[in-house]
Amino acid sequence: MNKTTIIAAIVLLSSLNLLAQDAYHNTLISQMQSQYGLPSGSWILPNTEAATFTTSTTYGASVTSFSVTGQDFTEARRLTVPQGANPWSSGHTYRNSSAIAVNDVCLVVMWLRSSTAGAKVNLFAENATTYAKEFYSTARLGDEWTQILIPFKATSAFAVNQMSIGLHTGLLAQTIEVGGVTAINYTNTATLGQLPLDLNNDFYPGAEPDAPWRTDAAASIEQIRKGDLKVVVTNNAGQPLPNATVKIEMQQHEFGFGSAIVSNKFNGGSAQNNIYEQKIYNLDGNGHGFNEIVFENDHKWDAWEENWLSSNAEIGSDINWLAQKGIRVRGHNLVWPKWDAMPDDIYTNRTNRAYMKNRIRQHMFNILQDPGSGGNNCIDWDVLNEITELNDLANAFAGAPGYTTGREIYPEIFRMADSLIPDLKLYINDYVAIEQGDLNNGNIPLWRSRINELVAAGAPVEGIGFQGHFSSLPTGIPRVKEIYDEFYNAYGLEAKVTEYDIDKNVPPATQAKYMRDILTVTFAHPSMKAFIIWGFWDGAHWLDNAPIFNENWTLKPSGEAFIDQVFKQWWTDSTLLTGADGLATLRGFKGKYKVSVTCNGTTQVQFLTLGSNETVNFQMACTVGTNDPIAPQFVTRVTPGLVKDELQVVWENAKFNDTLFLTLTDIQGRVLFEMKEPQPSENGQINIDMRKFPPGTYVVTGGHAGQLFSHKCMKLEN
Repeated sequence: MNKTTIIAAIVLLSSLNLLAQDAYHNTLISQMQSQYGLPSGSWILPNTEAATFTTSTTYGASVTSFSVTGQDFTEARRLTVPQGANPWSSGHTYRNSSAIAVNDVCLVVMWLRSSTAGAKVNLFAENATTYAKEFYSTARLGDEWTQILIPFKATSAFAVNQMSIGLHTGLLAQTIEVGGVTAINYTNTATLGQLPLDLNNDFYPGAEPDAPWRTDAAASIEQIRKGDLKVVVTNNAGQPLPNATVKIEMQQHEFGFGSAIVSNKFNGGSAQNNIYEQKIYNLDGNGHGFNEIVFENDHKWDAWEENWLSSNAEIGSDINWLAQKGIRVRGHNLVWPKWDAMPDDIYTNRTNRAYMKNRIRQHMFNILQDPGSGGNNCIDWDVLNEITELNDLANAFAGAPGYTTGREIYPEIFRMADSLIPDLKLYINDYVAIEQGDLNNGNIPLWRSRINELVAAGAPVEGIGFQGHFSSLPTGIPRVKEIYDEFYNAYGLEAKVTEYDIDKNVPPATQAKYMRDILTVTFAHPSMKAFIIWGFWDGAHWLDNAPIFNENWTLKPSGEAFIDQVFKQWWTDSTLLTGADGLATLRGFKGKYKVSVTCNGTTQVQFLTLGSNETVNFQMACTVGTNDPIAPQFVTRVTPGLVKDELQVVWENAKFNDTLFLTLTDIQGRVLFEMKEPQPSENGQINIDMRKFPPGTYVVTGGHAGQLFSHKCMKLEN
């Protein structure tokens, strides 16, 4: 056969393969080309709907076939799941009909819908023997057909029938309809970033701008996260000083806003990164940074004994470095009860309970009594981590005298910790609550039962750690609040979100919105003491999807949301004038402040911590002239701070003919109301009709004779 004949045969075979495709597959290739500029690729599953469905397998659910009209595909399967259990208790899968090489860039396509309220499925591609996942993502379904697109880059080679592609449907009792299932292999003709991603997850319950939880959260934040500050300014004779300029600058939140960090990337560590170091204490470029951190690995048992990244002495130096910058440290964790999270000798001696108990006691003494990096150098500790689903240690003790379930070792561990660090809060930390809250209640009841056992045994549990590694379908905000309420009502303990991040398959804009909302519902809850992300930079994140910075240090949308919420919306900076009584008052967010008072060119500065109510006194070497004009003075308590109908702005001592100005802006800075020369009523009051504005945060700005004031208020639902 000559070369020309060979080429002709190849062209003919290619044409036959193209002709063998059914209409749906032809349409799909056209869609990928026109919408995303992708080449044709090759089929991973058979190239017709009928052939694809003949290779499918369904378990844990009944299945029926039906025809579809009005869509690009024509065949579908209806899966009826009788009851909720684990996601994988029922499923629908397909096997690859062509081989896949390492690093092949692939795209899974399917259409889904459900008549069940709240329906959701987990989608995956995995090794059919080992179940090692190429991807595992969750999608929420509605009653309309929705195209799901999931790209992945193969981490292993797969022979024919070695890859399983499909969906787990066992999250709840539900009916799922699936059609148009296929997968395309682009090998190296496209990059992963060129392939589309759509999991129908650009929304979540509570995302609506008018969701009822927002009003409750705003009212709670106003009540529990703010305090009243009174600045009293007098002269040396004790007389009130009017017209003194009072500058109030917030330095740091009382509430913990923090991150997990890597020890050797700052403070001269072996992998020193100057940008990483600076971002810890100057996250926003204006000198505001994290006020609470946790070492991602260095306090874990193996890492501590083996000096994974830094020596114990270096960890102590790191903690001292952080303390000098006002950053507190929490300890994570003392015992993580799975074999591969404990030293090898624990597993080797797993039948020797006395040995294991002694090693636990020895480890806790060594780390908690370390002079530099343990014990009282931290503010709290995760004593036990993930005991709900990890049972290796408990199983090793089960059946011994006094250890019926084996979990009796857990209260002993808490008591050991309490004897060594009696003044610190002792936490129990797990991932099964807010992460899994929408998934058939997750394992919350089981975790509750574990905590109940600890409490009944007299374990000094003093804090609840909610990890918060959210999937591609993050838990709805109202459900998160329900979980916070459930644990607070049951135990009355303080709590923290200890390990927040979110699946990279959530659209960036949705990640940003969720960041703002999960921050808000957490900050608004009376049990909550901190919100800690699990790493802030993609270059040092366990899933390469940190919430704040990309690997090139550009700010992500979710990072912008974090910085805006923490250091702008929930931040108090204001310049006031003292009134005739020498007072300036302000309601600000609780935390550390710098207060500067200037009178006749002389400035005094004091630093203070604002709790619920604080008064600070300044005595200045200034005189009060009987003819000194008293400028109109804004009353910093805008009436009311939470407004529905009418906002009242009051100047003290304003004369009827004083020239004043006043503006009302939204948080984007858009001017909604403006009076450049308002004439206040005789009592110095101006009223602004707020009924025409939507709920949200607004800023009132005004002044007189070069003196300015600003104040935030919250507009509620009418």
